[in-house]
Order: sequence, then structure tokens, then C-alpha cells
Amino acid sequence: MTDRMTIQCWEPVQAHKAMTEQLWPQLKSLLMAGHKMVIELRPKSKSRDQEQKYHAMIGEIAEQAKHLGATWDAESWKRLLVNKFCKEIGVSGGQIIPNLDGDGIVQLDFQTRKFTIDQASQFVEFLLAWGVNNGIVFKQ
Repeated sequence: MTDRMTIQCWEPVQAHKAMTEQLWPQLKSLLMAGHKMVIELRPKSKSRDQEQKYHAMIGEIAEQAKHLGATWDAESWKRLLVNKFCKEIGVSGGQIIPNLDGDGIVQLDFQTRKFTIDQASQFVEFLLAWGVNNGIVFKQ
């Protein structure tokens, strides 16, 4: 038994063919053998090219921008920018909670590893707009 089957679909005829010729025969066989299965349907995840693009943009922002009168590393800027982006598109998840020792706080936020292909595209556009509005000159 394979642990997982992933089928990428772009149009209805392709999806129908994949479900009838690939998914259903394997699923039926596994169910008849007594296995319990889960079917998951989700949007396509971001691409490696998108990830490289927004990381490069965040790196350029980190080199040129200041926040609270200070410079910040790319990872800090990424957290700040992802938080702002998520608020702007209405994605929740940002919470500030006490740490496990009770002597500080931890921010729990949406992470880019969960971006869909569309969210990653929107994030790149957001970074471009934010950069232009904040005097960032992108090399790309």
C-alpha cells in the first residue's frame, strides 16, 4: 500500500479521468482490504520559484528598510511582513500568548510554508507595493 497519492489537476476532464482511472481503483481496493482512508482536496501549494522570489524581496527590504528606527534581519522582516499581509487579506492566526516559562511572549502567526500558489502570488505583489510605498528599490 502506498502511503499517499497526489494527483494534480488543472481542468475538469483531466480530473475526472484521474479519479476514475487512478484514484477510484486504488481507493476501492484499499477499502475492500479493510483499510481506513482519508481523501483530501486542497489548492496547489506555492512553487519553489515563488518562494525564492519573495525571500529575495524580503532580503532587499531587510537591507534598506528600518522599523522603530532600527534595522532588522530578513527573518524578522519576514515575520513583520507576513503578519501585515495576512491582516490585509483577512487571514487570521496571529496571536500573542505567554511563553511556557511565563517570562515572555510568543507570537503565533500564519507561516509562508502554508501558502497556496495564489497566496504566494498575492504576497509577492504585496511586497512590491509595500516596498514602493516605503522607498525600497528592488534590483529585480
